[in-house]
Amino acid sequence: MSNNFSKMRTLVVEPQNIDPSSYAARTTQSLIEELTQRTIDIVTAKSYEDAKAVILASQIDSLVLTLDKSEEQIVHSEEEIDLLNTLKDRQSEVPVFLLAERARTSILANRKLMERVDECYSVLEDTADFVAGRIVAAMRRYREQVLPPLMKAMMQYNDIHEYSWSAPGHQGGIGFTKTPAGNQFHQFYGENLFRTDMGIERAALGSLLDHTGAFKDSEVEAAKVFGAHESYSGIVGTSGSNRTIMQACLKDDDIAIIDRNCHKSIEQGLILTGARPVYMAPTRNCYGIIGPISKSTMAAANIEKMIAEGKMTKDAKNKKPKYAVVTNCTYDGMVYNSEHAESLLSESSNRIHMDEAWFGYARFNPVYQGHFAMRGDAKDHQGPTVFATHSTHKLLNALSQASYIHVRNGEDAIDFDRFNQAYMMHTSTSPLYAICASNDVAANMMKGQSGLSLTNEVIREAVIFRQSVRKLFNDYTADGDWFFKPWNAEVVTETNGDKVKFEDASVESLMTVQDNWKLHPEDKWHGFDNMENDWCMLDPIKVSLLTPGLDDKGNFLEKGVPAALVSAYLGRFGIVPTRTTDFQVMFLFSMGITKGKRDTLVNTLLSFKRHYDKNASLETILPELVESAPEVYKGLGLRDLGDRMFEYLVRHNPAQVLNEAYSTLPEVELKPRTAYQHIVANEVELVPSDKLEGRVAAHSVIPYPPGIPMLMGGENFGSESSPQIQYLKALEAWDDEFPGFEHETEGAEKEHGKYHVLCIKTDAL
Repeated sequence: MSNNFSKMRTLVVEPQNIDPSSYAARTTQSLIEELTQRTIDIVTAKSYEDAKAVILASQIDSLVLTLDKSEEQIVHSEEEIDLLNTLKDRQSEVPVFLLAERARTSILANRKLMERVDECYSVLEDTADFVAGRIVAAMRRYREQVLPPLMKAMMQYNDIHEYSWSAPGHQGGIGFTKTPAGNQFHQFYGENLFRTDMGIERAALGSLLDHTGAFKDSEVEAAKVFGAHESYSGIVGTSGSNRTIMQACLKDDDIAIIDRNCHKSIEQGLILTGARPVYMAPTRNCYGIIGPISKSTMAAANIEKMIAEGKMTKDAKNKKPKYAVVTNCTYDGMVYNSEHAESLLSESSNRIHMDEAWFGYARFNPVYQGHFAMRGDAKDHQGPTVFATHSTHKLLNALSQASYIHVRNGEDAIDFDRFNQAYMMHTSTSPLYAICASNDVAANMMKGQSGLSLTNEVIREAVIFRQSVRKLFNDYTADGDWFFKPWNAEVVTETNGDKVKFEDASVESLMTVQDNWKLHPEDKWHGFDNMENDWCMLDPIKVSLLTPGLDDKGNFLEKGVPAALVSAYLGRFGIVPTRTTDFQVMFLFSMGITKGKRDTLVNTLLSFKRHYDKNASLETILPELVESAPEVYKGLGLRDLGDRMFEYLVRHNPAQVLNEAYSTLPEVELKPRTAYQHIVANEVELVPSDKLEGRVAAHSVIPYPPGIPMLMGGENFGSESSPQIQYLKALEAWDDEFPGFEHETEGAEKEHGKYHVLCIKTDAL
């Protein structure tokens, strides 16, 4: 498979304490020369710390460790074991070769060392040519077994160099090379992408839609990795995966229990199936952070009551819900005790779906124990049928659109043939195989100790960042100054049980003690009233920073720093927060994090503070903003604009209006499917915000933030004073006063300074 693999790489570790003139050093150099002649890429490390950095940052195919220690040093050696443990955690099957000039019997006596070494050679007895041959052979065996099934099959097939007479028409990319634009496109992405973009006629690979061949092998392996009975590889994102599950579970007029904090694909699933929804509303705190649904809301008695009283459900022939969905974890990082949530929901429905689009890594780190759908061993599962959907492209390592559906079969399980009918409706018959292969690799990367190592690295960086920001907050506030404050517990538990301040805790305790991330009822930091014990935890890697402006009860302070201004400043330096509310800026730490990226964020936050305090000119700091609206911003400083924004927020308090909009559910007039049918029939019209009283939305209205539906299709805007209408008007006023800082509201269009919403014509109702 000469075309299938990149150049193989050997890491040679030769500590600085080895005498360069020694026989061991000379033999190691000879070995390097032999490997180089065999076209092996050589990376050298002169210390164990350097070697660890290489292991964590890049792929290697073998490790050669040179030892020149006394017998006593070898017997009691720990640093080599520590290095090899790092290798095992991140790249577990990489072959390890040990070269020693003396004391081979002592090496054999160090059991821990020998357990981690594949082959041991004497530099006095074995030739460099022989050892190099052994190393290359081991690397080839390693390369053969390290790849997951689909990726391996694709590489093998690609090596055939076939002449294809079927689709796709670009024929391995050749078609693109025939015009200048196409040629640049081909060069930009590289030949392998096009060579592996194949039609479904390639029976040797099997079928994604039929789940055969290498595709089946890949999904079987993914099920093992993620703890499912069955896994399905998705190529149209978790949107398609969510719709697949709903279409497999629901038919027209079935009742579905829906988390109101849901992705738009859930509404699309309701449209496709014609199900009748009952909604569970989540909590919100004063910062606009979405909290969990309460246990009492999720309880069977309350759901039964909602069904009995709901306009769309009270007349349903079958009042037993066929499906329930909960978002876990939320965009703000709220994670349910899934065992408790599953137990509560199973009293109402035999099919439970946990939309874990942002939480695919949870199974691989013990800090999340008990807080994800595929808990424990699949063979021990009892109770309802449980689905989990993961956007592998979000916080694992896959290409955009890649996702997984994981299933644990229980009560009312759906057999493969029936489920696959829904799967095929939401999967292309011409899949891009690169997406499928990236899913295959994403699962493989989490296998064994690698998943723990990767998630530990992300959590560690997030914890260090949180502690760094908190220490800066303490330093500045001690001087009567301001800084950003991380949103997390302020007092935590050390590994020995002692209570300490968050910023003084050991990183290990914040990485391993789950209780440090739970939202306790008595805690004030989270801002949620009536929080239930052992119900919800904060995901450490979803980091919210609070800007000054509100006290712990949500009352405005005398001065504040609007988060929108912080995000605009960060964006100027290529730093894009994942979410911004009035006084919250949120950052997602992922497997692509680096220490440099983390520290640059801290530096840029400090830079913002420096420029803000100096009231630096907007023409210098945000020149594009001034250029876009000079009549508003010319002559202002950064703090001047911050003060204006803060005064607006105090005067209008849009966050409070939005909280009110989410605290009560609008009146339901029609099922989402019926509302959509009015769109198809063109029985809809755009209605301005000042004429929305009593009108029925044709589709959902989703303000960003928070990114969850304020109204669903078929719901009534209510009276002129309803918080839904008032919030749209508040956004209009903000947009007019601060051009360039407009909010995004999906489902609403701005025309002539007013938001317009597509509503169902009154005479069509």
